[in-house]
Amino acid sequence: MKKHTLLLCFGLAGLMFALSNCASLTGFQDGRTVGQNNGEFSASLNFAQSPDFDDWEDQADTIADIPNIFFGTIELGGRYGLAEKVDLTFRFNTSLNVGIGAKFQVVGDRESPVALALGAEIGSFGLVTGLWNVQVPVYFSLHPQENFAWYLSPRYIHQFESYSGADFSLSYVGGNTGLLFGKRHKFGLDVGYYRVGTDGESVGALQFGLGGRFAFGNN
Repeated sequence: MKKHTLLLCFGLAGLMFALSNCASLTGFQDGRTVGQNNGEFSASLNFAQSPDFDDWEDQADTIADIPNIFFGTIELGGRYGLAEKVDLTFRFNTSLNVGIGAKFQVVGDRESPVALALGAEIGSFGLVTGLWNVQVPVYFSLHPQENFAWYLSPRYIHQFESYSGADFSLSYVGGNTGLLFGKRHKFGLDVGYYRVGTDGESVGALQFGLGGRFAFGNN
């Protein structure tokens, strides 16, 4: 039994490393910030279809020929209000992607029916792989009621290797949309679609998720 458990653990660890080449495409963010000294914890279960870039050179001549893989991830994250309209963000998922960023609300406030925020994030895979990504999202949302919101979040992602002589670079162009339910603590559905490409060629990456956001403080 112990031997099988050990093999299972090694297998799961290997799977996580194998899937660690895809930047996080998780959404669940509207256009509002949490407010100064307030915070939020988030958790989501996500399912994705993505090109298998690990075996790119062995299996495909061009990016369009790369086979797809299907996998699930659990992502945990958080936000803290550095100012009324500035959030510090953090997230980590089981694909070993770690990201830290900021969110700046430029339209509306914590109670307005229309909200718009700009964001920036830098991420790395396990902090030791030399594979990084920079994300630039825009967060837009409509709040017809305090317990319901629809959001749309276009996003650009640049992924690259940082060590000497590296020539791996990818661009992601797409976005996320979804629904959030709940006044203080929120639960929602998220769908993301991106074109992932390099050298003028691209393929699609699709993600679907279920998640929750749990507030603390006065937000």
